Amino acid sequence: MKPGTIAGATLAVLVIPASAVSAQVATWSWTVSDTGNGDGVIEPGESALLTVWMSFEPRQDQFGGGYAQVGPYSILGNDAWAAGTLDEFVTGSQFSGFVPFVGEANNIHNVDHFQYPRWFGYGNYNSKNPVDLFFIRWTPREYTPRTVTLDNGGPDAYIYTDEWGDRLLHSGADGFVEFSVVPAPASAAAFGVCALGASGRRR
Repeated sequence: MKPGTIAGATLAVLVIPASAVSAQVATWSWTVSDTGNGDGVIEPGESALLTVWMSFEPRQDQFGGGYAQVGPYSILGNDAWAAGTLDEFVTGSQFSGFVPFVGEANNIHNVDHFQYPRWFGYGNYNSKNPVDLFFIRWTPREYTPRTVTLDNGGPDAYIYTDEWGDRLLHSGADGFVEFSVVPAPASAAAFGVCALGASGRRR
């Protein structure tokens, strides 16, 4: 993000009405690991292990709380993501109202998460905060220096506020991740140095 964009975003926050500051927010994030040393840099022979998370504020993960429904949404990647194989993708332990499918360029569509209120007694009710909602295993076809990006759009989420099924909308935010593919273990540091050099030249 450019410095000017950050400044503009700060100014925008200053003019938001006080009533909107306390709005409910569902924040999306990713964790990146791999099948090798777990450093999140994909080296020869390794696959990427990616997990999509959602946390919400104010917290609604006490008794009767927890998420109600999220989605459907898509997980979209760049050209580097398309140049790999999607080995596995699964939802968490929650009910899924739709069946995800893979479209062009390894993009995953129709991702959806749903669970009944705790009182209903259906399935494995999950009230964690944050909660892991989706898991992906991906392998590059070639280990050449590149950056892979994914974005799930930060969709809105409904959160249960009690065990009977009352729920509250949390507006979504974030949902972007990037990680590196390198040709050899020693190349990870070199790839980072090159990236820093490139960013310095753009100034």
